[in-house]
Amino acid sequence: MKRKSFRYAAVSMLATAIACGTALAESGKATIHGEVNAGIQQTKLDGANGKFQEYRDIEEGVVLNDVRVKVNGAETPYYLDLKAKDVSQDDESYAVKGGVHGKYNFGLLYDKTPHNFSDGKLILNHVGGGVFRVADPIQSALQANEVLRSGRVASGGIINPADATNQALDAGMVNIVNNLYSNSANPVKYGLKRNKTGFSFDFAPVEDVKVWTKVNSEKRTGTRRINQGTYERFTANAGTSPVPLTSGNVHLVDYFLVAGVELPEVIDYRTTTMSVGAGVYKKKWLADAEYTFTNFENKINSLVWDNPFRLTSAQASGAGNATAALGDNGFNRGRSALGQITLSPDSKSHDISLNGSVELPLHSRFTGNVSYGWVTQDEAFDPYTLNSAIGTTFPGAGAPFASTLALPQGSLNGEVATLFQSYQLTSKPTDSLAVTARYRYYDYNNKSDNITFPGYAAFGDSYWRTERADVSASLTDIPVRNEALSFTRQNAEISVDYHVLKPLTLIVEGFWEDWDREQLRIDGTTEFGVGGGFVYQPARSTKLKGNYRYSHRAVDGYKPGNSSESPEAIGLQNYDWADRNRQKADLRLQTTPIQAVTVGLSGQYLKDEFGGENRFGLKQNDSVTGAIDVNYAMSDRVSIYASYAKDYRKGFMQSAAKDDVFNAVSSLDDAFTTGAAGGNFNPFNYWNSSIYEKVDTVGLGVSFQVIPEKLTLNTNYNVSYSKMDVNTYNPNGVPTKLSNATAQDWNTITNKYQELKADLGYSFTRNLKAGVTYMYELFMQDDFTQTGAYTAGNTYENSTKYLYTGANNFSYDAHVFGAYVNYKF
Repeated sequence: MKRKSFRYAAVSMLATAIACGTALAESGKATIHGEVNAGIQQTKLDGANGKFQEYRDIEEGVVLNDVRVKVNGAETPYYLDLKAKDVSQDDESYAVKGGVHGKYNFGLLYDKTPHNFSDGKLILNHVGGGVFRVADPIQSALQANEVLRSGRVASGGIINPADATNQALDAGMVNIVNNLYSNSANPVKYGLKRNKTGFSFDFAPVEDVKVWTKVNSEKRTGTRRINQGTYERFTANAGTSPVPLTSGNVHLVDYFLVAGVELPEVIDYRTTTMSVGAGVYKKKWLADAEYTFTNFENKINSLVWDNPFRLTSAQASGAGNATAALGDNGFNRGRSALGQITLSPDSKSHDISLNGSVELPLHSRFTGNVSYGWVTQDEAFDPYTLNSAIGTTFPGAGAPFASTLALPQGSLNGEVATLFQSYQLTSKPTDSLAVTARYRYYDYNNKSDNITFPGYAAFGDSYWRTERADVSASLTDIPVRNEALSFTRQNAEISVDYHVLKPLTLIVEGFWEDWDREQLRIDGTTEFGVGGGFVYQPARSTKLKGNYRYSHRAVDGYKPGNSSESPEAIGLQNYDWADRNRQKADLRLQTTPIQAVTVGLSGQYLKDEFGGENRFGLKQNDSVTGAIDVNYAMSDRVSIYASYAKDYRKGFMQSAAKDDVFNAVSSLDDAFTTGAAGGNFNPFNYWNSSIYEKVDTVGLGVSFQVIPEKLTLNTNYNVSYSKMDVNTYNPNGVPTKLSNATAQDWNTITNKYQELKADLGYSFTRNLKAGVTYMYELFMQDDFTQTGAYTAGNTYENSTKYLYTGANNFSYDAHVFGAYVNYKF
């Protein structure tokens, strides 16, 4: 149904409901009242429409903003409540509730929620489903202009793909792509739409007993950005043309050539949920049970696209070409004519939950919840690759080819069982003492098959690898095998509130959290913490609250770097799996110094320290927040609101550039960087990053009765400004030996948001009001994400074969003018 037709239908149904309710009211059998708000609006926008309307639809022309109709029986306790908001717009919603109080209730719901991202250009054509194509002549022309590693020019024994000579070799390809973006690219809108429909019904057959059922269906459609790509690393050596490193070759710098494409991931989800339940609700105890079934269906199984740069598939070559070993980090990558990404599989889930609560002596209550669920999925696997040139023997494209190789089994045979338990005991044995204890348990048991594959298509779907990651020659290869990750998480808390004096309450608390993981590079983590706080209320008009928490997280069984389990750098650890010390403090003051003024002050401090003695990764994260808000009722006609908040955040990271050549004993070396343990990260090549961000937010609002009870002006203004600086430096105070490790300056990153709203309304009667509105919004983003549609040869990471959609501009400047009529009946 078209938008305009749907609007007329919705208005007709609402008008019919109002007419029926009015007839019942006139007959004395019911009372009816409601509200209708309609108007017109016009928008003037400069910039990114997707960001401006990220979660809304500001439509131009005539709009029906809000409708509310309530009907109540005069003689019997039945009721009917209808709501409609933003009729026929992309963020429209409708709800109907009705029934007989104390006997049964029903509800109907329809809701649309947009999530717009951005707009861009795509040289591929969407031909349906998840398939994107490009014309064969375009692929042929780009393939004819392909420049392989063997065709690039070395200067002084170094191949730099970004120097002028090599950029000139890419000119043919660059010109073709830029011409496509200028003349024949297709507009692409990244965004999602969620349509949700729901029905609920509950019935009380006898007093204190209720049964119910709920059905919800959600359809989610649209596109979102997804990236696919690979890179080639050019090792620059002093002396002759690039060859694998030897003791006589000093490795000074790396250059990279990136190949890939930014794609629209097509979203077409259907999620249906059905629940049935029953409960008994007594004065001193209650219990209920519910069963829920959820069916998830993804109508797009895979994303398949043409590689614009290749009409025919080819296999990548090794560093030494035909003499390289199988699995060698290849060159000339990203050469499959077709690419493929498997998308979210269909699944079915079941959940049974039991809830209960009972009163106990000493003013105590115990509450518990237990639920058990299981999820299954049996979606068929896609083939290893769509590149028909990849062979699984070496050298060359030897048979059997990867595209025809049989899979170990047809699907994952996926199954996950979950068990959740939550218990809480509250007790107040005396007027001055209150105790609360909580315990939560969640077990995620992944019963899916563990499958060992003979290999996989790597390097941009262009080469066959038989191990999952590079490891040292002395270590066992890592088989290509999925990990059915499982974990158990437990939490426990206890807090004691003690009313010391009439205005003062003290709080003491302790807490514990434990993670137990399976098939992961960590066995688990355990965290303990303590805290305390207070509530001080010397008068009804003033209240001060504060609390402080300290916790320490310890790691158990983390697999260190340079091993089969963890081929990453020694000393690098995921911050979420690392030792952590956390301090957190909050303070809040609410006071009314005089009758017309209310003041609120708040602040928060957070400090996280990660990793202990680990050398690399996120090491520290600090934040300080302060805010003040003031309400001032100047008179019966004028009231003012003002607020200010300041956020300060600081992060600290330690990094290094990897290079075996410089793992030699020096004044900076230690046991960490020397010896057979694999000192690939010499301290000469360390660098640190300190990230500073400040956010200032100001809000102002005024309500002014220009003519008391007739003409009212409401305005508010909000502005937020963010500034981020990244300070990089080499900590050891010596020149780096690898030029890639030299700290680089970052530009300051800024974001600014302004919003101004004004509403001037005139009340003709108590039931009829008309007015005009104005809204101004400005969003300015200045950072490194302003990527053009196609970048080539402009950085050391020379992206001569990477296609963007240019959907990175989120700034906008918008004005919205409107008028409305609001009628109550």
